[in-house]
Amino acid sequence: MSFAWLDSVTLAEALLQARITLVPEEACCRAAISRVYYAVYGVAHTDAREHEGLQLPTTGDAHQGVIMHYFRGPTPLHRAIGDSLRQLRSVRNRADDDDQFDHAVARAGFVVQRARTLMTQLQALTPLSPPSADAGEPVGTTDAPQDTEA
Repeated sequence: MSFAWLDSVTLAEALLQARITLVPEEACCRAAISRVYYAVYGVAHTDAREHEGLQLPTTGDAHQGVIMHYFRGPTPLHRAIGDSLRQLRSVRNRADDDDQFDHAVARAGFVVQRARTLMTQLQALTPLSPPSADAGEPVGTTDAPQDTEA
């Protein structure tokens, strides 16, 4: 069974809500940012591999490969996803690596909000399955998802 990446976004939201009582606030925010980035990256990587044939190494280079895949994509939605992934990765790198991390709460809130938007955008790229024969609709009449930028 495939991992439910969206659960990591939910975990990040819980970390942000508990940031006052669980552990120091900055630690919760940094952990939330990291979890959110990896959740979105996981969905983006899986979708690109399964629906667009993307082949990547199993190294850290895969992150940049996924971002570039979307940047070079055929639609404005692909490019918007690539740009958002780049932004989230940059914030995650700072949260994971920098000794000084100002505005942790605001950055974490931004990352969670952007992740929710990205999940919706990625879902819009996923090809729709044709309805089953007993659904009462002829196969092939499902409208294609619209390209929208958020």
